Amino acid sequence: MTTVYVRDKDKATQEFNCSDGSTGVLKVEDMKTAPTYYFKFYAHSHPGFRLADNEFHDGEELTIRDILDNEQVALKFV
Repeated sequence: MTTVYVRDKDKATQEFNCSDGSTGVLKVEDMKTAPTYYFKFYAHSHPGFRLADNEFHDGEELTIRDILDNEQVALKFV
C-alpha cells in the first residue's frame, strides 16, 4: 500500500509526496456544494484518481482500479 501525504488544511493546489518516494500534484476544484480532489502522479508512477469531499479524510484507504492493475492507496494528513 502506498501512503499519500497531503496537507488537509490547504484547500488549494499542492504537491505531495508518497511513502514509495513518488510525487504528484493535488488539484482542488471548488464546486458550489463541495470541493473535489484530483490526484495526479508525476512520471505516471501510479494511476490518478479523484475524491469527493466526504472521502477526503485522514486514514482513507482506497483501491485505484487501472487497466493493468489495482493499487491500494492511503491518505495521511500532515
